[in-house]
Amino acid sequence: MFTYKSPFKPALLLLGLILFFSVQDLAAQQLDFDEINVIAPYEPTISDAFKINFTPQIVDTIEVDIAFDYRISPTMIPVKFDPKPLSPARMRGEPLAKLYKGQVKAGIGSYTTPYLEAFYNTLRSNEYAYGVQLKHLSSTGKLEDYAHSGYADNLFNIYGKRFWDNHTLAANLDLQSNMVHYYGFKPEDYHDDYEDFINDLSKKDYRQRFLYASPSVNLSSNYLDSTKLQHDIELQYYYLSDRYDATEQSLGFNTKVGRSLGEDPMGFAERQHFEMDFSIDYFHNQDLLDTTNKALFQLTPTLSSSYQDFDFYVGINTALQADEISYMRFYPKAGAQVNLIDEVLYAYATLSGEMKKHSMQSFSRRNPFANTSLQYAFMSKKSELKGGFKGSISSYASYNISVTNSTIDNYPFFVTDFSNPLNFDAPLNNTFDVVYDDIRLFNFNAEVFSNIGERLKVRFAADYYEFTMDEQDQPWHEPTVKLTLNFLYNMQDKILLTADTYARNSVYARVIDENNPFAFTSEEIHGFHVDVNFGIEYRYTKILSVFLNLNNVQNQPLERWYNYPSQKFNILGGVTYAF
Repeated sequence: MFTYKSPFKPALLLLGLILFFSVQDLAAQQLDFDEINVIAPYEPTISDAFKINFTPQIVDTIEVDIAFDYRISPTMIPVKFDPKPLSPARMRGEPLAKLYKGQVKAGIGSYTTPYLEAFYNTLRSNEYAYGVQLKHLSSTGKLEDYAHSGYADNLFNIYGKRFWDNHTLAANLDLQSNMVHYYGFKPEDYHDDYEDFINDLSKKDYRQRFLYASPSVNLSSNYLDSTKLQHDIELQYYYLSDRYDATEQSLGFNTKVGRSLGEDPMGFAERQHFEMDFSIDYFHNQDLLDTTNKALFQLTPTLSSSYQDFDFYVGINTALQADEISYMRFYPKAGAQVNLIDEVLYAYATLSGEMKKHSMQSFSRRNPFANTSLQYAFMSKKSELKGGFKGSISSYASYNISVTNSTIDNYPFFVTDFSNPLNFDAPLNNTFDVVYDDIRLFNFNAEVFSNIGERLKVRFAADYYEFTMDEQDQPWHEPTVKLTLNFLYNMQDKILLTADTYARNSVYARVIDENNPFAFTSEEIHGFHVDVNFGIEYRYTKILSVFLNLNNVQNQPLERWYNYPSQKFNILGGVTYAF
C-alpha cells in the first residue's frame, strides 16, 4: 500500500484558518450604503495636452556660390497658315410686311352720299413701280330752305416709275371731274317778285362742272456720291375748263441742280452745298370776255453751310413777270438754325420772298363757287420774316412755335358778286368775285405732336392771324383764329379710333349796305364755330374691315362762304377689302 504525503499540508491548514476568522469578522460588521441619484449621462473628459511648439532649424555653415553660364541661339521655325475667306456677316432683320396689290373702299352715307375708292399697285420691285387710283364721292342731299346743293367729285390717277442705278424716271396722269351747284340762295325769298323765274329754274341752270387733265414727267438722280451733280427735272401740263366756256392751260418746266462742295478754304464751314432752282410757268386763259397769256420765270441760287451746331443758307430769288408789262423783282432768301440743347431745343430764323401767279385752278380749288371770268393777277410776297423754336419735349412728343410777319401785294379776298355774271333774270347773288389788296400779315403758330409707336398719335395746332389792309375793311371770309386737334388710337391693330376737331372764330362777308345801295358794309357770318368728327374702323381680318364716320356731331352747319352752309350731322359707313 502506497501512501502519498503532501509537502503543502501545514500550509493549507494555515490558509483555512485565516479564511474562517476573516468571514467571522465580516459577519460581525454592519455595512452602510449611500443612495446615489444620476440625473445626467456620464461625459468623460480629457485634460488638454500642451505641446512644445517650435520648428527645428539647421544652421548650415557652408556657403555655395552658384553661377550660371548659358547662351540662347534663337531659331525660327517655319510656319505656313492660309486663312480661309470669311463670309460677310448678315443681319437678320424683321420679316417684311405682306403687301397687297389692290384695295377697295366703299360706303354710303346720309344725304344720299355714295362713296367708292379703289387702288391697284405693283408690289416691291427694284426696277419699276406703277399704280392706279379711282375715287367717287357725291351727294344729292338737300339743305333746308336752300337750293339744290348736290355735288360730285371724280378722280382717276395713273402713275409709273422706272428705277436705274443712278436715275429714276416717273410719269403721271391726273384726271378730275368736279361738279357743284351755286346753291347760295333761298328760292322762297324770290317767289313774290320772280315767281315765274323761280318755278322755271332747274338745277342745271346753276350747275358748275370743272374738268381737269394733267400729264407730267419727271427725271431725278439718286447718286450715292454727294459730290456728283444731283438734278431733278420736271415737265408738267394741265388743261382746265368749266361749264361756262372758261378754259385755262398751263405749261410748267422746273429743274433743280445741286452738289456738295469741297472743304471751306477759310475753315469756317464743315459742309457746304450749292443748289440752283429754275422754273418757267406759262398760262393761257380764255373766257367769253377775254383771252390772256402770261408767264413767270424764276431763278434761285442757294448756298448752304453748316458748322457744328450751326446751319445757315443764303441766296436770292429772281422773278420775271411776263405780262402786258414785264417786271423783274429780287427777293431775299436766307435762314439760320442753331442747336441750343441737343435734340431738345432749336432756334431758327428765315427771311424770304417770292412771286406767285393766281390761276383759275388755284381759285376753283379754294372756292368752287367763284366766277371763272376773273383777272388772275400776280401775287408778290415782298418779304416774309419768320422765327421760332422747335424741338422735342420727350421721346414721344415734339413741338414747333413760330411767328411770321409778311408783306404781300395783290392778296386775294373772295366777296359776293352782285353784278350777276351768270345772266340770270333774278339777282341771286350766289357767286363770288375776287378783290385784291396789299396787306401786312402777322401769324403766330404753335404745334405739338405726340407719337407713341403706332398705337397713339395726337396733333394740336393753333394759329392766330392779324391782317392789316390798305383798302378793304375786313379780311373777307378769312378767320383770324384756327384751332385743330387730331387724335388716332390703335387698339391691337383691331380697332382704330379717330377724332378730328376744328375750330375758328367769326368771319365777315362784304354785303350791300341797306341804307346805301351803292356802298358796301360787313356782315358777320356767324360766331365762334367748332366742328367735331369721329371715326371708328374694325379690322375683322387683315384684308377685310368695316368703318363708320360721324361728321359734324354738334349738328351746326359751317358757313365757309356767305350763304353757303355745309351739311349738318351726317354719317358715312362702309367696308374695306384688300386683295
